[in-house]
Amino acid sequence: MSDVRGPEDPPWYLTFFGEDFWAVAEHEYTPGRTAAEADYLAAVLDASAPGRRVLDLGCGTGRHAVALAARGFAVTGVDAGAWALERAEAAAVASGVDIAWVRLDLLRELPWTLGEFDAVVCVQSFGWGSDEQQVRLLQEVRRVLVPGGLLVLDHSNVLAIAGNYVPEATFETEGLRADFRRSYRPVSGRSAGEIEVRRGDAEAVVVHDDVRMYQPAEVRELLTRSGFEVERVDADFTVGRGPVTTTRYVQFVARSPARTAGAISAWDRTPETRTRETWTPETCSPETRRPESRTRETRSPGTGSSEVRAPTLDLRWTPDEIAFVRPSVDAAFRRAYEEGGLAELSRAYSLSDPYSAESAAPVLSGHFGAHLTPDMVTAGAGATGLLHACAGLAVPGPVLCLAGGHPDLPRWAARLGARTITTRLEDLAADLARHAPSLLVLDRPTITGDLYGRDRLDEIAGTARAHGATVVLDEAYAVYAGPGASCVPAVAEHPNLVVLRSMSKGYCCGGLRVGFAFAAPELTRRLREITPPLGVGGVGLAVALRLLAQGDVFGALRARIAEVKPIVAGTLRRAGLKVTEGDGCLPWVTVEGGWDTGGMWEKRGVRVKEVRGLWPAGEGAGGAGRRDDPVYKVAVPLSEARLAAFRDAFPDAG
Repeated sequence: MSDVRGPEDPPWYLTFFGEDFWAVAEHEYTPGRTAAEADYLAAVLDASAPGRRVLDLGCGTGRHAVALAARGFAVTGVDAGAWALERAEAAAVASGVDIAWVRLDLLRELPWTLGEFDAVVCVQSFGWGSDEQQVRLLQEVRRVLVPGGLLVLDHSNVLAIAGNYVPEATFETEGLRADFRRSYRPVSGRSAGEIEVRRGDAEAVVVHDDVRMYQPAEVRELLTRSGFEVERVDADFTVGRGPVTTTRYVQFVARSPARTAGAISAWDRTPETRTRETWTPETCSPETRRPESRTRETRSPGTGSSEVRAPTLDLRWTPDEIAFVRPSVDAAFRRAYEEGGLAELSRAYSLSDPYSAESAAPVLSGHFGAHLTPDMVTAGAGATGLLHACAGLAVPGPVLCLAGGHPDLPRWAARLGARTITTRLEDLAADLARHAPSLLVLDRPTITGDLYGRDRLDEIAGTARAHGATVVLDEAYAVYAGPGASCVPAVAEHPNLVVLRSMSKGYCCGGLRVGFAFAAPELTRRLREITPPLGVGGVGLAVALRLLAQGDVFGALRARIAEVKPIVAGTLRRAGLKVTEGDGCLPWVTVEGGWDTGGMWEKRGVRVKEVRGLWPAGEGAGGAGRRDDPVYKVAVPLSEARLAAFRDAFPDAG
């Protein structure tokens, strides 16, 4: 007798599924069983997959891959066993189907190079590693699926197996004898053992296995941890038959959620032609040098020709608001330079204050009118950097976030395996009770400009705490209302609340890359475990603190917004659009629209920020309509020149 497993051999599954195993398995995986399973898979894929590209994980000898390819699917089969893949390729040739075969150990190698698929099937190939390895595998499967792609995951139900579990058994047929010896360990959920295989007069071979046996509820948990949405659970390869405790084989039909574009990626440019931007001659003065005054000269690669396009009014942002805060910003830079000197500030590197809390807390206390101790303040690389860190608070999930909210934190949390659930302000209490999320992500103000007050936040934070949820409140856009309107003081009363502020919006100093996270001391300690230290440079911090020390610098800006915003909203309404103005201090309005509204902006030469995704299923921005109907965020033009250009774009609105 020879034992094929030695102390230095690779993982058991790389040697287990060889010729000797398949000599036994072919008596279980009969042609009739394979046909029935393939019929089920094809029916599910035809009904629910967004396309025909299928990845078969753990394809073995290709019994499902070949059958699906024969039904018209474009199949890629992946397995860790060379012997099985050779037989799979031979079966495909014999059947006259074209299949891509890839040898890959999916518990150790990532399937990034395989391409993109509409569906993934995994039949009797789950549980070879640890729970952590299964989650990692499922997360990588989600990455290779298209948005909305389908996963059909089959597993053996330990509830059915345990009742008939025997430590020893023998299977014998003509020319073959297999002796099974194994044990099930309830604490770890693993079944380990060996199969001694004798074929004819050949020497007996022993192969070893060590499989994690799952209950259906455990598999569902792994799928949701990995970011999948479970749509249905079937029993024994029968569509619509629900599993019971005696069900031997359970199939999960799960979907990869649609991906939402991140706020950062929304500004990426990937044109087919190289684009360079030039200033028009009449707008070259320092006061008017703004992005909306540019024309775009586009040259095709390899040619000398150019086409100058008409000027585009960019209302995705409000670059002219700097004119109303520039004196304060310039004063902050001047003071920082005079008091510290650029060279000294550039050398500032406080290892004893890695989160800039000791130096920032006194200034921030005065700015917000609250007693903020250093153990309540964490400085980081802007609101974006702090949101990225806060994603670590989401694990294990789920994450509850507002419809239309800033998408980046939920996206980053999903990459860590946390499921995202979308809600609305009016549904928060019910959804907190229903889902018990790890993290609740709020934007204040909301995308539609609801700058809800401290009373509402106190109620939300209290309810979230009762359900074990940490609240991350993004106040990046709340700066327009002034420091007195901030909810930063609330962190002293709510141990589960993090409030984020930054220097980007209003201050127009995003390039400083300075943001602050405020939380109670215990939550601050948790946050610092996942926030990079020394995230703020000496120059940026010095300027930011001197600017904050000036208090509320937005009076003139708010006055201009209040003057112009009704004009903009009225013009858009007269053009037939449904407009939400939001709080009067905020420099934008929102417009609800269907699929034709986007063309209206382009026709008028106006660029606006389109918000999609993060809406409850079946609902648009107003709580009705299609899930994918966008909301358009329209920045208020503040300068007279931009306001005139806006009016010119809507001559029919009067």
